[in-house]
Parts: sequence; C-alpha cells; structure tokens
Amino acid sequence: MNSKHTLFVILLVSLGLPWLASADTGARVYCWAPHLSSPILLNSHGQGIGSYAGRPYSYKILGVAGQLTLGDQCDGAFAAPNDPKRRFRQGWWIGGLGNRVDISSSVKLQVNWAQYYPERLSVTGDRPGATSGPVRIYGETWHTREMFGYPEVTLVFHLAGSQDYSIPNRNPNGYFYVVGEYLTSPPEVTGTLNISDSSVLQGSRTSVGFSINRSGGTTQTPPFTGYDPNGEVVFMSSN
Repeated sequence: MNSKHTLFVILLVSLGLPWLASADTGARVYCWAPHLSSPILLNSHGQGIGSYAGRPYSYKILGVAGQLTLGDQCDGAFAAPNDPKRRFRQGWWIGGLGNRVDISSSVKLQVNWAQYYPERLSVTGDRPGATSGPVRIYGETWHTREMFGYPEVTLVFHLAGSQDYSIPNRNPNGYFYVVGEYLTSPPEVTGTLNISDSSVLQGSRTSVGFSINRSGGTTQTPPFTGYDPNGEVVFMSSN
C-alpha cells in the first residue's frame, strides 16, 4: 500500500464513519415495528438502523416492549474468569482485579431522525445473563402526523453505546418492538341505529341509540420465534 492509500485509511478510521463503526460486536438484538415484514438485527453496540414506513394515513406509537439480556463483553470492564458468577470487574489494577461494577444496555426508538420516544427497553446487572425479562412499557401516545406535521414516518432503532453509558455492554441479546397502530388508509366506519319503539307518535318521546364499528386497520404482532405476549410484565405510563 502506498503512502496516499495509507493516509486515506487512517483518515477514515479517525473520522469514525458509520459503516466502520457498525462492525459486528456479537450483539443480537432483533427489532420490529408495525409495517415491517421481518425484524431488523442490531449486531453492534452504539449502532442505529432506520426503517422507512412510507406515508401512512396514521401511525400511532403507544409504547415499547421486548426482552434484553447482557452478554459477557464490555468496554472498560470484563466478566471475571475466576468468579463462579462471572461478575463484571472494572479492569485490572496493580495487585489484582478492579472493583465490581454494574453494566447496562438499552434499546431506544427515534422517530423521523428527530425525537426519541421517552420510554426505552433497558437492563442493568453485575454479570452476564442479567435480563430485563419480557416487558411491555406503555408511555405517551405519539400520533406522528400530528407531532411532525407531515405523513412520512421513519423509525430508527438504537442499541446503546458509549454515548449512553460509560461502560456499555458490547454483546447483549434479545428483541425489541414498538407497540403501535399502523393504518395505511382511513379506517372504514360503519354502524347501526336502534329505536326502542316500532312506531313514534308526534309529541311523544322514544329512545334512540347507535353504535359505531371501526375497522380497516392492520393488526400485527411481532414475528419473533416463540413470542408470547402473555408472559410480558406490563408497565403503564405515569402520565
């Protein structure tokens, strides 16, 4: 390699371009949202991948859900090999191992490359295998068209990195999905009108009732192998 090519490679690495920063670190977190035909894989800590949902009639976000489990690789810490529980230690020090430390990871949702949904899926623990368990977290209801003023929707899934934690977990595994409603077109509204009396006389009163049936939306569930919503612990919004 000549000097010009060498300089070019050094500049690319120093700039931290996304395609270089997204090398596989062993993470295996599958992400899904209504409109996706199959999950998206996040395989590197600090990675973000977007998915364009087009111009739906309505995209409503109600919360996030999933399960996240810590792996055994960290930036700035390691799972102690001589510890039966393999608890994380913060580096080597003169005379022995560093202090025990808790490690974290999370997945967060960014909408239209702008605002982050306030709820995220996260896990913190002192050893590999620490898990959030399957959870569903309801938060603010976001109507994307109302929030952003235009119909296009892009969802971006982010796996935590050094910008989120001082010691991020490099290889968590699990799944994450958006709890929401995706309507490609206006829902069809039908209904029935009910009158309590078979005949109505002038000047008399009668009870009139009606019901509205709303249909036409898409009902989608995450296409994860073995997914069972009955096992989720549900957290409601504090709002």
